[in-house]
Amino acid sequence: MKKRLFVGLLAFFALSLLCVMSFSPSAEAKAKIRYHVDHVRLYSPGQATIEGHFTNDGDSTGYVKWVDLDLTITATNKQQMWAGVGIRHYVEQKVPAYGIVHYNYILKNAGIPEYHKKYNWKSHTNTQWSNKAG
Repeated sequence: MKKRLFVGLLAFFALSLLCVMSFSPSAEAKAKIRYHVDHVRLYSPGQATIEGHFTNDGDSTGYVKWVDLDLTITATNKQQMWAGVGIRHYVEQKVPAYGIVHYNYILKNAGIPEYHKKYNWKSHTNTQWSNKAG
């Protein structure tokens, strides 16, 4: 009898805990947005065209505020042509839940070369977003 009562109480406690966790405020809808660099183009001296897209893996619409970019461009012989760290680009872009939005911008810096041969690039981004516009 005691064993049956103990198992029943334990099952009730586990079920109650599961219900509390599933309805907690931390389960509210949130955006999770990242910027991915697809290609870097060097058409003119002093500027690079950054081609990429935002992805929202969250379950609500989000609004991108800015993107911080770390970028290194190297020639095929592994010689570094240009590098920049923490380059902030301010954005006001709506990204729907589970959506993809293509977004390109021009990065201006006097040290960026014009280059029409093959080159490689590496990037890292940090995207700041909000669940509210503005």
